[in-house]
Amino acid sequence: MSDVVDDTDMTDTASDTAEDSEVNASLDAESDLPPHRAVSRSGRLDSEERQGTPYTESQVIMPTVKIVAPIAFTFGLFITFHGSGSPGGGFQGGAIMAAVVFMIAFAFGIESTRDWLANTVVVALAVGGALVFAGIGLVPVALGGAFLQYDLLPIPILDPVKYGMEGVEILGIAPIVAGVLMGLFFLLARGFNSVGGGLGDGSLDEDESIDESGPLEEDAADAGGDR
Repeated sequence: MSDVVDDTDMTDTASDTAEDSEVNASLDAESDLPPHRAVSRSGRLDSEERQGTPYTESQVIMPTVKIVAPIAFTFGLFITFHGSGSPGGGFQGGAIMAAVVFMIAFAFGIESTRDWLANTVVVALAVGGALVFAGIGLVPVALGGAFLQYDLLPIPILDPVKYGMEGVEILGIAPIVAGVLMGLFFLLARGFNSVGGGLGDGSLDEDESIDESGPLEEDAADAGGDR
């Protein structure tokens, strides 16, 4: 019986040694990976599933934003309208006006802001601004000039160069920048999910809101990835 016991002990020792070597090998392989690849990227979820509900009402932030938002939006309009004759312009003004929407979203909730500012408004700003920019630029081309050659614009009495440039800044560039930045913000705020592994692949309800009753809740316990 002693021989049998000894054989068993030797077998257990050999198996333990093999398991230890496999663990060490796997650890060495993982240590060779860069930090951003050391964590599995499968099972990404949106920010609400990964971090809990990020929005909480604040009795300080909400009244402050109600006061600051109109002032900041007015300043964005000022920068936009005075861009042709002073520092500023459509790009800077559009970015400031989009930042006002970001501020409202962080104060009152991203989903509430998404419902308040419909997707059609965001798309209309970006598409409408692009159409205005292209229209003002192509009118001189139709008259035999170059693209955005403002002196050929058929603007009677007024200075075509000044008002053509202001039309591009106010009605073209500013809406494009504001619409694109707001669209990217809402798209990134939607986050990743575990089904499609990309941005905005989650299922939507009829009112275009995120359907949170889908597979995201089922796979929440197994979620991994970067945080």
